[in-house]
Amino acid sequence: MVWKIKKNVAKNLVRFAISKSTFQPAIPAPAFAPAAKSGVSSPASHDRADCLVVGAVAIDLTCDLTYGILDKQSTWIHTSNPGAIHRTPGGVGFNVCLAAAYASLSHSPDTTIRMVSAVGPEARDLPAVLNLTSTGSPDLSGVLVVEDGRTAQYIAMHDRKGDLIVACADMALVEQLSPAHIKSEFTRAGKSPYWVGVDANLDRVPLSTAILCARQAGAKVLLEPTSVARAREILELSDVGVTNVLPNPPTVDVMTPNVFELEGLFSHARELGLFERQDWWNVIDAIGATTDLQNSIGWMARESGIMEQIVDKGLVQMAVHLLPFIPNLFVKIGQLGVITVQLVMANQVRGRMVGPGQLSTGPGFVMWRGKPIEGRARTGGGDNNNNVCLIVRHHPAHKVPGDIVSVTGAGDSFAGVLLSELVAADKQGMQNILADVDAMARILDRAQKASVLTLMSRFAISPDIKHLK
Repeated sequence: MVWKIKKNVAKNLVRFAISKSTFQPAIPAPAFAPAAKSGVSSPASHDRADCLVVGAVAIDLTCDLTYGILDKQSTWIHTSNPGAIHRTPGGVGFNVCLAAAYASLSHSPDTTIRMVSAVGPEARDLPAVLNLTSTGSPDLSGVLVVEDGRTAQYIAMHDRKGDLIVACADMALVEQLSPAHIKSEFTRAGKSPYWVGVDANLDRVPLSTAILCARQAGAKVLLEPTSVARAREILELSDVGVTNVLPNPPTVDVMTPNVFELEGLFSHARELGLFERQDWWNVIDAIGATTDLQNSIGWMARESGIMEQIVDKGLVQMAVHLLPFIPNLFVKIGQLGVITVQLVMANQVRGRMVGPGQLSTGPGFVMWRGKPIEGRARTGGGDNNNNVCLIVRHHPAHKVPGDIVSVTGAGDSFAGVLLSELVAADKQGMQNILADVDAMARILDRAQKASVLTLMSRFAISPDIKHLK
């Protein structure tokens, strides 16, 4: 695939990038905020938290069919089938929060990960088989009981290999999570959160509220898109500046889409005309896709084999197009691992694979120093002080050493562990961790190990993440 970036062919650039039985309680009742019908809790005036996660708390029903397989659907899709049904706490937001809390035990056990959500009153009555107030559990004081609400539920049907066949999500309560409750929880936390994790299952108003509150608190934002439809809607949040570009600070610092969500983001950005804007072009021009960069990405792709599939599908190119809006894209590609496509400042990038020149390459790795973005004020001396830097890297997947029980929660485990590591880095005073290629390689390796543990677990989030090294 040929890379050409010139101002008068920006539209063509956009076109070429396309290629195509365990029963667990939701949470123990004592952990909830006071019950309310208005959706507004009455928290203490200030109660610090290192990380807030805003999103869905749900009950997951996982149905594992005994005989069903995807290539013989006609024999079982219109009848009852034997299988096993497991009921566990779930919801994307809760899964991310739980994984982050589990992962924090090994590197930052005093870290507070707080969930902000809502449930219906029936959540109080679930048998307490799993005690989520034990060591490694998140802080659930930000979860509100809405007396006339209905706790969110997610039902997933899997074939005997553990692959998802179909699922149904009833997320009405959390989709319409009260903006007043969200604001109240941010007020309670004050300026203490380093990061905020956001589950895109929220409707537009609560989603915008969560992002705006995070920025006002000075926290960075990790957004989990959750689905193609939700990913597309994210780009329409112009009121919170999601489509602002550098040199403005990003509204969303990190996003963790899968391949389908990345494609949905790209196609919708094109439909919205985001790739025709002058400020978008200024960033793309600063990156500067020269022949050297093109050849280096092509060489890396050919050498790795896996990256060749990724580049040929246009995934790297799509991600580069989105970097002016979301500067750190960690794309989950299933059995092929993860690709990271990042835009950082050149004077911040560091690591053993980073040389002094404009271009650095290595196994599954390309780093390219561009030039300053037009309109960005100079911040001091040094040739690279205002230059942008493109980092593309493939992080191979870990082999699953046992049987895959369920794919539910694997991506959430990845996002949660990543979030916990970013929180720990900021809490420990590590500067610009996202630009440290060595540190990010270790972090993503750990996050992928967490995904593997969850793939082999009957739980939506594997408790073994507590012991992850």
